[in-house]
Order: sequence, then C-alpha cells, then structure tokens
Amino acid sequence: MPRLGIIGAGPGGLSLARLLTERGHADVTVLERATRIGGKSFTLHHQGLGHEMGTCYTAAGYTITQKWMKEAGITDHNLPHHYIRTTDGKLVDFADFVLGRGGMLPGGVQMAKYAALWRKFHAWDVAGCPDEAEGTNGRAMRLEVAEPFGKWLKAHNLDVVARFAMRSMTIMGYGPMDQVPALYGLRWNMPSLLYSAVAHKVVEPVPGWQHLWEFLAGTMDVRLGKKIEKVERLENGFRVHTGSDVLRFDHLVLTGALDEATSWFPFTAEERAAYAVDTGALAWREYVTTLVHAEGWFKDADTRSFEANALDSSAVARSRLLVARRTGDKTPVALARSASRPDVYVCYQPGNPKRTDAQLLEILKGDLEGEGAKIKEVLTQCRWKYAPQLSTAAITAGASHRFERQQGAGKLWITGASASHEAVDNIVDYNERLVERMELAFAGKAPSDEAAFAMVAKKFRGDLGEF
Repeated sequence: MPRLGIIGAGPGGLSLARLLTERGHADVTVLERATRIGGKSFTLHHQGLGHEMGTCYTAAGYTITQKWMKEAGITDHNLPHHYIRTTDGKLVDFADFVLGRGGMLPGGVQMAKYAALWRKFHAWDVAGCPDEAEGTNGRAMRLEVAEPFGKWLKAHNLDVVARFAMRSMTIMGYGPMDQVPALYGLRWNMPSLLYSAVAHKVVEPVPGWQHLWEFLAGTMDVRLGKKIEKVERLENGFRVHTGSDVLRFDHLVLTGALDEATSWFPFTAEERAAYAVDTGALAWREYVTTLVHAEGWFKDADTRSFEANALDSSAVARSRLLVARRTGDKTPVALARSASRPDVYVCYQPGNPKRTDAQLLEILKGDLEGEGAKIKEVLTQCRWKYAPQLSTAAITAGASHRFERQQGAGKLWITGASASHEAVDNIVDYNERLVERMELAFAGKAPSDEAAFAMVAKKFRGDLGEF
C-alpha cells in the first residue's frame, strides 16, 4: 500500500483521510500546523453552550457527513425560523420571500426547471469539466458557467432561485450575485439545498461540527502542531520536513491555500499554471464571524438576514452585516437556561484585510444599532480566509479542466475549497470522487485521462446524494 501524506486537518484533509481509510488504505498521515483540528469548522463553547463560528448547518444532501455524524452520536437541532428584512424594511419568513407572490406552485415549477438544468451542469462537473462539452443554452458549458450566477439565473428566468441564492451565496459570504461565477453557484446550490430551505429542514449538529472532525481524527493518524518547513520532491515521492520530523510519503495531498504553500512546496511551472498558484486567476475572499452578547434584538427566530446589504455590492464591500444567528439553544438543558442566559448571536460580515478588527466591530455596532439592538460584550471575532474562486477569464479559458487534468501528476493531489467550493458538502463529495481517481493511480493507471473521467462521471452523475 502507498504511504499517503495529507497536509491540513480541516474538512478537506480529514474527510479525504476518512474516505481513504474506509476503502482500506490504512497508511494515511494528516499533518496540521495548528493545535486544533477542524479548520473553518470551529465550535466555540461559552457558558456551557456551543456556538458555531465557522461551518454551521447541514442539509438534505449531506449524506456522507450525516452518516459519520450518526456514527459519532451527533444529533440534529432543527432551525425552522428564518426571517429576512426586505429592502422596504419588512420582516418576512424566508421561505415566503423565496416563493414570492406566486406561492408554492409556480415556485415548484421553477425549482423543477432548475433541477433539470443543474443535472446537466453536474454531469459536466463530475466528468472533469471538459472544455468542449455543451451547456444548457447551446454554448460550451465552460463559457456558460463563467458568467455571474445572477446573470445565469436571470437568463433562465429563475427569479425564485435567485432570491434563494442571494441567501445561500452572498449572505453566506461567497460573493455578490453579480460577481461570483455560476460555476460556484451551481456547485453549491444543489436541488437538495433548495428543498431543505423551503421545507424547513436546515439543521445544526449537536454538540457541533468540530466534534465530528474530532471523532474522525480519533480513528486516524492526525498530528497537530506540525508546521511544514520544507517539502522535497524525490524520484518517487516526497520528503516532508516539520520542526520536529522528517516524513517520507509516496503520495502527497495539499488541502489549504496554495498561495501560502509556495514558501515551502516546490511547485512546477505546470502545477502553478494548472492550480492557479500566484497567477492572479484565483482570488480569496474574507468572511468575519463575531459572537456578541446583544440586548434588544430578536428572540423569535433562528436567523435574520438583510436583503438591502446583500443586493448592494458596495454594502458588501463596506463589510455591512449580512446575517445574524441566535445561537446556543440546542438541547433541553440549553433551552431551560435560555430564559436566564445572555442573548448571544453570531454575526456575519464580508471581510476586508485592509480593515482592522476594531473597524469591523464599529461597522457591526452601527448595523445593530440600526436594528434597535446594543452590543454589551464582544465574546470573540474570527476572520476567515474564505471562498477561493477562479476569475471569469480563467474559467472561460478552461481553467477548471486544466485543474482536473493535473490531479495526480507527480503523485501530487489538491483538495479543499480550491478544488471545489468552500461548503463542506462540496468538499466531501469532491473527495469521494477524488478517491476513485487516487485508487487508479495506486494501481498504476492514469487518474486524469478521459477513461478516468468517464468512469467517475458514470458512477456519480446520478448520485441521489447530490439532489
């Protein structure tokens, strides 16, 4: 069996390690520079209650992670009450906002139309994003998905889906609808996600997402506090140097931001081009989550989001509040304590590396005051490097297919948000497909030729877990 090294113990690294282990590949080592696992899955405990500062929800399509959660004894806490403050100042149930005046029947027709279009995109995506494959409107799919997602939805007369995607994309920090490429909007907005929102089946895991990764890590070789100093490429593998170890691997997987890996990993010119390493073709966003004790704010909903701030790209650029989640009431004990504990909320803002923590807090304070609320205490603030996305020009030029064709060359593999989309479900589903290709490489076969893509496409294009 090959010896496999995975750098990064976030959802990308840990889920891939688990999938490989489940397939019988026991010699897997995960190296993490931090002293905790989970990456952007971070459950913060305050006064005995858990608060999700990163990954927060699961939905109907999360079949693999839900299976692991069941094994870990993690339960669901349903979040049925989501409201949005519309541009005219009204508070509206989010499902009603999405469906609009027409209600369920025309909304259902649109969702069925979207599902048919999405299936064609999904078949292209799991087949390795071939450059010349036809899209849904007669053009090559790569040209179609390079457009902004909002423009793509408007072209297909999908206003119901567009209202939903404003919440699932912009409000969740993935970017304004007139900027984020349809490639990422379509990867994340699976039909199952729309169904979960409208059917009030959005849930949080109890006791939290980080507990899932800790459970998985407990069954594998995961080493914390291992900052990578240098990686050497050998004739048939890699030598990884940390501050305390020198480790030899046959295959190596990188899961984090590749621009940060350039200081210690010797990328070839071909890899830099295919994986958009320091080429300007891939850009990261920043998303900020702040846990606050606030008085005078909502108590009758799980979340409250803000249409005006999401629709206005300049408001996104100014780090205006997009959504807040009332947090903590997930168990009978927590519910019993909710009458006496402080009112605690996780607030979400688009970030900007040029703004200080204090400046972001001032913006947040002003937005809460506009809601009639007052921050009594800031409990913690997390700034996440978030949602890497290829540019429109790069997608148009076939960057997605070049990325997939490079996988496995020189026994190097890339996963995590850079390979699919920031959401955990996208990362885990991508890893499930990647394992199939890795096993071809382990058997001495080509993992990224047309036969490999055809095999993966045949197995996964109709996967009900995606719907």
